[in-house]
Amino acid sequence: MGVTIDLNAIRENKRRIEALGRPVFAVVKNNAYNLGMEPVVTTLYEEGVRHFMVTTLDEASEVRASAPEARVLVMNPVYDWATVHRDHLDVAIGSYDWLVSQRDQLDGVRLHLKLDVGMNRFGAKTFKEALAIVAFCQDEGLDLVGLCTHFPLADADNAEIEHSVHVERFADWSNRLIERHTFEIVHAANSAATLQADPRLGHCTHVRVGIFLYGYSSVEPVDWLIPAFRWETEVVAVHDIEAGAHVGYGTGYTAETNERIAVLSVGYGDGLMRARRFLPAHIEGRAYPFISNIFMSHSFLRVDDTIQVGDRVELYGHLTKIDDVTRTGHANNSEQLCARSWRVPHRFEGGNVCTPPTNQFV
Repeated sequence: MGVTIDLNAIRENKRRIEALGRPVFAVVKNNAYNLGMEPVVTTLYEEGVRHFMVTTLDEASEVRASAPEARVLVMNPVYDWATVHRDHLDVAIGSYDWLVSQRDQLDGVRLHLKLDVGMNRFGAKTFKEALAIVAFCQDEGLDLVGLCTHFPLADADNAEIEHSVHVERFADWSNRLIERHTFEIVHAANSAATLQADPRLGHCTHVRVGIFLYGYSSVEPVDWLIPAFRWETEVVAVHDIEAGAHVGYGTGYTAETNERIAVLSVGYGDGLMRARRFLPAHIEGRAYPFISNIFMSHSFLRVDDTIQVGDRVELYGHLTKIDDVTRTGHANNSEQLCARSWRVPHRFEGGNVCTPPTNQFV
């Protein structure tokens, strides 16, 4: 019982994404979406991925350990330059002011100019600022190799018009910048935008994808993605309760009739989000609803007379996927993956990698 991470699924998703026409720039932030940095990066590196994106320097150093010849881009503003130079990291330019303030540290560093087209996080907020960044890099002889953005609404419902405005802004700014400077790599399409095959992004050299690599889509269902994550637990107790009995803390659930309930030894302390209760769990392929709430260490199902202590329960897998819970509107894909605790036993399938030091099961 525990979590299974299928590295073969990640391999195949990478191949299918690249079959759309561009190489993958792999997003592996937050411990590779909490699937394990070393196994995931090693798998993708063996599959030929040579560009990885993270948010922090610590993450970048983890990637470097498993991908010695890859380009590793740090997106957060950087101020600790010893790590950058030691691990030969690429760095995103957060603003013109940041660039000028850090000038003395930038010799020999590969830089990516980020255009802020609506996220309001990091990057040049106007075309004028972007021009100033390019001019400064040229005047100072800095190694400006990349041009990128992040679309804030590619995976939002009913946001097509505003997303189109962001794409148009990036296409306009980036094409005019390319007339003034030669960029080695141009990357903009996140997972959701990858599906849209927008001709305005035809000048991009890579697709920068995260959640698709792991087999999930928060927008429309994508039949060719293979989920890389399964989570199973077991029934640790079964009770027959009478009408009027409460289940769990408080009085949030009261049985209307005599019922049989199964207790699962898993809860939000293990990273099983409370949003999971909006869809059933499965035992031997049969669906059983969650009742009451999901608590720190336990959760409850309403079951029938066939269920016994020790029965295997599928929380996420073939019958209920992370995407399915996301589409209830109570959580999203990345949130569900990142919430999970590594105190839950883990195992990896389909890879010749050194798994991280954590609980494992056979």
